[in-house]
Amino acid sequence: MTKKKFSVLMLAGFVSAGCTLGMPVFAEQMEGEMEYGIGEPRYPDSTVQADQNAIYEDTTQVDQNMVYGGTEQEPQTGTDTWVPDYTESYDSSTEYAAGTEYSEPIEYYDNTEINSEDTEISSETESETERRYYKDDPYIEIRKTDKVKFAEDFDILTKEDAEEDFALLDFDELPRAVSLEVPSVLQLPELPTGCESVALTMALEYEGFMLYKTTIAREFLIYNQETDNMAIGYIGDPFSEDGAGCFAPAIAATADNFFEDQEADYVAYDISGTEMEELLSYVQADTPVVLWTTMYMAEPEFTEDTAEYEGKTYRWYYQEHCVVLSGYDLDNNTVQINDPLEGIVTRDYDEFKNIYDKIGKYAVVVKKTAEEK
Repeated sequence: MTKKKFSVLMLAGFVSAGCTLGMPVFAEQMEGEMEYGIGEPRYPDSTVQADQNAIYEDTTQVDQNMVYGGTEQEPQTGTDTWVPDYTESYDSSTEYAAGTEYSEPIEYYDNTEINSEDTEISSETESETERRYYKDDPYIEIRKTDKVKFAEDFDILTKEDAEEDFALLDFDELPRAVSLEVPSVLQLPELPTGCESVALTMALEYEGFMLYKTTIAREFLIYNQETDNMAIGYIGDPFSEDGAGCFAPAIAATADNFFEDQEADYVAYDISGTEMEELLSYVQADTPVVLWTTMYMAEPEFTEDTAEYEGKTYRWYYQEHCVVLSGYDLDNNTVQINDPLEGIVTRDYDEFKNIYDKIGKYAVVVKKTAEEK
């Protein structure tokens, strides 16, 4: 495992999505309450684990030209950035026994065939192009450049920018209930501490981007292994239970990193500081909200670790977790949450808002910028 570069304070205190750096502190649910113990499994649901370092047979990658319309992908080499160790792709629904072969799926879609002038597009073919990658597909890199990016490389748009660019309704004008069909993506077992990248993945998939669960973490996530500033980049390894995490500016920069590389007409907004009532207006405007809460709705426990970015102070807390707000029901006083640990769940509005407010009101949204042609 790669040794991470952390300060003594960070080693003593960092916890993310169920992990602590230094002395391990594990999360488990007992009689509906959150407790921490030493020496227990990190996640209750993580009993099925494959050897991340194993090399499975028949995992050759398909021709890049087939999927990406002639753009060949070169491996990223020669950069000074830190790269996660644990990036093997495997079927998360299968418990691999010794000697188990990892077989490729029988078929792949082919954009070059679909876009051919000589090919008649049927409704069945169109439906096939819209599907997500199957989780057992061999991994295909999509990054077009190997330039290392950092949060300071992007002019991250703010809450004020978003309020100008989105057509947001006042709270008393909102429909009583809205539910967005945001795809559910679970972080385990590949990304035990990667809730932030998985939450962003769900928001991007809702916008129509086709992604593997690990694409953002592997190729676009902004990392920060040189300092203790969790606001500007992910600290640690999201593919490991020893990872820490990051906050809204890092995820907004990660989204912009993805959009820039993929030449997508989208931008990300760090809308931290937005009240929960206004977040519902984004959902009404057909925009899922990536936001920070706690695992299993536990009461946040803050450490002494803080970070500064753009005049804002970020406080690290045990049980740090990132989810997607995908709906609400005002009559029942609930919100719909896409949780990377638990799937699509319903939370009490007041309880969820209370945790969101205590943590610091951290949130990110994305928006298409170009007009439809």
